[in-house]
Parts: sequence; structure tokens; C-alpha cells
Amino acid sequence: MATITDVIVNFGEVFELDIPKWDIRRCTDNLINNPNWVQYNPRKSNNRKGLSVTSLDGGYSGIPDLDSIREYNKIHNTTYNETHFRVRTNITELIPELNEVLDLFPDHGRCHFLKLDAGGFFPPHRDNGTLNPIPNTFRLIVPIHNFGKYHLTWIQDGSLLPLEHGLIYFINTTKTHSLFSYVDNSICFVMNVIASARSITTLINHCMIR
Repeated sequence: MATITDVIVNFGEVFELDIPKWDIRRCTDNLINNPNWVQYNPRKSNNRKGLSVTSLDGGYSGIPDLDSIREYNKIHNTTYNETHFRVRTNITELIPELNEVLDLFPDHGRCHFLKLDAGGFFPPHRDNGTLNPIPNTFRLIVPIHNFGKYHLTWIQDGSLLPLEHGLIYFINTTKTHSLFSYVDNSICFVMNVIASARSITTLINHCMIR
């Protein structure tokens, strides 16, 4: 059975999926002034906000899906993991592409929009906490608004990623990466997917070039 490590070795650290390009104008219209943005990772002061696409209860509180699950569990003596966050919020009724990708990867975890305003950043880090030989999740990213090189930079393992709005990318975020926004409203969709046999097969089958 293929693992996500096999996918990275054979297909690359970053690659586009063959899923149709999203309607960026509709996405942006429904996101820029949406009232449901909340502080992302609220214990860290930063110009970052999140809007839940899936959560514990289908609500937009961001608790704890827009927090660090590891830190939240430690503080509150809980045992949440990615599989607990699969109830869709009603933003999926306004942006139909969301339901399409959620249905395509049903073994998903937390999904949300992320917005960085001017000065918002993620310092160099690796996802998945401490590295495992085989990561148990992977990330899909859709740049939505202001993700060009003059708006936001995504540095992946020392290199600048050229990402096109509306396309779905697999990005190996266990590699060191960082983001910095020069403008307001730099928005992307982030999807955490459980690295199950079904998810990995779907990922391989939808690689743009194979």
C-alpha cells in the first residue's frame, strides 16, 4: 500500500491536482467581509484570522479547530484529533467547490480559510508536530486572494512557491515552511486530510501530471 511518503518521493513535494479551478470571484465575494472570521491560534498575537469550513458542531467559534489542537488538549485535558472536526459550516452553501473537495476526500480533518493581513506571518515551522517516519495527515491548499509574490510569500524549504489562485495544491508541510503577507486579505483554503489508503489513492489519481 502506498504511503504519503511514497507520494512525496514519486510525485514531488508540491504538485497541482487536476480538479477544476475554483470561481475566485465568488469565493472572494463571500469571504472578504464575512462576519465569521476569528483570531487564528489565539494565544499567539499575530495578524492572522481563520474561518471554519468544518468544526466540532458546524459553528464558527473556532474553538478548538482554529487553535493548536496539541496545546488546547494539554490545557483542557481533552483528546481531540483531526477526525473530530468534520461537521460542515454553512459557508459550504455559498462556495460549492468546498463540498466537492470535501466529498472527494471524506477522510478529512479540520478545514478552514486562513487570512493574513499586512504583517501577518507564520515563522519557519513544520506541521504534524514532531515528525513521524510516515506523516498521518497531509495538506491541500487553495490560494484564493492576494497570494501573488507581491502580496504574500510562501517559502518552502528555502524556495519561494509560485502558487496560482483557484488551483488545488498538495504541499508537503512537514518540510520547513514560512509565510509573510505584505497586504491585507491574503486568503487561502487549508484542508487537513487523513493519510488513509483511500485518501492517498485519490490524491494519486488526481495528480495533474502522472
